[in-house]
Amino acid sequence: MTRLTALLGIILLALGQATVLFAQAPQSGGTLQQEGFTPIDQLPPQDQLPAAPLLISAYVFVVAVLFVYLFSVARRLASVQQQVSRLEGDIKRGKRA
Repeated sequence: MTRLTALLGIILLALGQATVLFAQAPQSGGTLQQEGFTPIDQLPPQDQLPAAPLLISAYVFVVAVLFVYLFSVARRLASVQQQVSRLEGDIKRGKRA
């Protein structure tokens, strides 16, 4: 279980660093000024979807946590199945647990 906790900590740390690296600083002294409507296809590529790196890192985080959780559940289920098999064998041999 400690390996699982360490792995989850490493994943969280890596995603936190990725989020910081991809975050964009505000333009023009912290205030964004818009002079009028500009269609999205006329914007430079980096301005078309500025939150994309944060969105991608959020999805990666959720998927990583889901896989860690499913792995944890699978390990616990395998342990329970092993114990049930052992108990069934003990019952067949006439032992009491």
